[in-house]
Amino acid sequence: MKYLIAFSAILILSLSVFAQNKGEPAPTVFATTLDGKVINTSDLKGKVVVLNLWFINCPNCVEEIQKLNGLVDEFQGNPNIIFLAPAISSEKELVPFLKKNPFKYQVIPSSQNIILGKFGTMDKNGQLSTPFPMHYVVDGNGTITLKMQGIKGVEAVRAELRKMFPKKS
Repeated sequence: MKYLIAFSAILILSLSVFAQNKGEPAPTVFATTLDGKVINTSDLKGKVVVLNLWFINCPNCVEEIQKLNGLVDEFQGNPNIIFLAPAISSEKELVPFLKKNPFKYQVIPSSQNIILGKFGTMDKNGQLSTPFPMHYVVDGNGTITLKMQGIKGVEAVRAELRKMFPKKS
């Protein structure tokens, strides 16, 4: 009986690990941002959603914040792009951190369940994991058009957004 329960739990976890590869549907995220705004990505159809999965004790995550802020600045005024940053870090940790390191994405605190449950992948040992930082771009149809890990992901996100929203001459 306990094997059946264990198998069922593994199966449920496996099914909850939503597709997160280019060309596949993005998982729905329902959460509250640090400033109290409720986000439901299923309500954002027609908009491009840029996600940055991170936490404050990740040196690469912290290092890329200024570059990510540059992305927000470059595309400010475009109402069709939403920048979200689910963070593993808690609100208590994020508030003082963000005073010293402003981040222009809409930060979602305590997002470990979203990050692992919606974006995690099974490693060779059967453990859920997510490398950090991780970047996603989701088009207006809810399809992942970009998934990239690390600081190099910032330039990839920029290139993807420029493809979607070319500057008019």
